[in-house]
Amino acid sequence: MTETSGSEKINGVSFEEYAAACGNLMQGMSEAEVLKILGLEKPVWDDTVKKWNVQLGELAVKDMAYMTRYGEIFANPKVGRFANAASPAADITELLKIVPDLNAYLKIQIHQSVANTYGFDPVTILAEYGIDLGKWGALNMHYGKEQNKLFENPHSSDFNERLASYSGMREHWTQYFESKYSQSKVDLGQDIKF
Repeated sequence: MTETSGSEKINGVSFEEYAAACGNLMQGMSEAEVLKILGLEKPVWDDTVKKWNVQLGELAVKDMAYMTRYGEIFANPKVGRFANAASPAADITELLKIVPDLNAYLKIQIHQSVANTYGFDPVTILAEYGIDLGKWGALNMHYGKEQNKLFENPHSSDFNERLASYSGMREHWTQYFESKYSQSKVDLGQDIKF
């Protein structure tokens, strides 16, 4: 990452603080609390959002490492002035108590996917597990890295075993949820009369 491009501030808000503000908002922090922490009035915040969104696009073109860093902060937004802020988001240690392994993660991911094909809202499915979109984003980051590790070194002696285990978990949960939902498809047009 080019230090000079990302170290600038817009209305006193750095790149990292902007990512943290967005992450905290997604995880349930009120906009009023974000403004209080940053010491900004609403019109200044609106201007900051607009300008940082443009700047992020420019930074991404120069160096994709900015988007990686943005994603990391977004998932764990305890940086800058948000470092000591009470956050509605659980840290990854707490989240791993809810979703302790890749199998549990795939269960939720596939549950959402299959339920969605039958007309159910994926966000509602997350709520069944006690997870909101912010927490799911953090879990996606964590288990995305774990899945990437599974597919490293395709020429290693245990690669086929790892691939078979992963495929088996996916197949198990797909069959499980297909069976569960196949009898309960939501008819989104049931109340429409012609």
